[in-house]
Amino acid sequence: MVRPAGPVRALWACALCALLMALVVVAGGCERRSDATPPAAEAPSARVVVTAGFGAEVLLDGRVAPGGAVLDGLRALTPVKTAYGGGFVAEILGRGTDPGAKEAWFYWVDGVLANRGADQVRLADGEEVWWDHHRWGGAVADPWAVVGAWPLPFTRAPAVATDGPLAGALDAAGARTTGGPGGPWRVIVGTDADLRRRDAAWARAAGDPGGDGLTATLRDGRVLLLDPDGERLRPEPGASAIAVAFPSGTDPADGVVMAVVGTRAGAADAAAAACAARPEVLRNRLAVAFDASGSPLRAAGRGGP
Repeated sequence: MVRPAGPVRALWACALCALLMALVVVAGGCERRSDATPPAAEAPSARVVVTAGFGAEVLLDGRVAPGGAVLDGLRALTPVKTAYGGGFVAEILGRGTDPGAKEAWFYWVDGVLANRGADQVRLADGEEVWWDHHRWGGAVADPWAVVGAWPLPFTRAPAVATDGPLAGALDAAGARTTGGPGGPWRVIVGTDADLRRRDAAWARAAGDPGGDGLTATLRDGRVLLLDPDGERLRPEPGASAIAVAFPSGTDPADGVVMAVVGTRAGAADAAAAACAARPEVLRNRLAVAFDASGSPLRAAGRGGP
């Protein structure tokens, strides 16, 4: 998986638009559901979640057998109409690709955006696949990483550099934490000014949130969050902190950073404590804004928490 950067990113966006147009042309492709049975309670399994509107509406949530392609896992739960050679999902549960409305299906594996067809990605034991139907083409690129599978992808990473407020939660979830700075897989907590000084990836992403796929950021002491139309980042009243994820380098498959960033240290710590105590506040969300006490206010792209 290669994450475009700079001018290449713009070319990738154009290619995505062309692909979505092609999907409509051939949207009359195969629609099929497999006859696979759900795995037994103690058997190896993967989780497949299907939502709409940046996670606002949960359509499906089920366990499937690993070993096959991501598309096979999806078809174990529902009929799927494919197109463009059979690897790209054109329609699920009556929701399809619509270039006019700029709506399409996207999916993340363990919180990392896929840029290959669902027939080309193998589904492993313990993985989580999140499919979401939403608008595309706004000022913010689709995020290369999201917080919605927390504590994944960090529990499957070879090692995770973790700031104190979330180290205990990751240890309890089975992550291999190092407790030190650096490393491609990181969970960082602090103020915007602090993290810009000590984490080059946050400084880079915060400096170019739209191009880096950030759906939440801080600027001039204010929290900005993707609006419910998925078009732009806008100030979020009452927000003092965010939880957001993004690639640590050029390829999200090689490392992801989850940042809990506050306008002040107390706000960042309170948001991190909320994530540790109630991981469901991040479930099926791109990014989340919190108030100064750590209460979630709104998820990116949605009208509510």
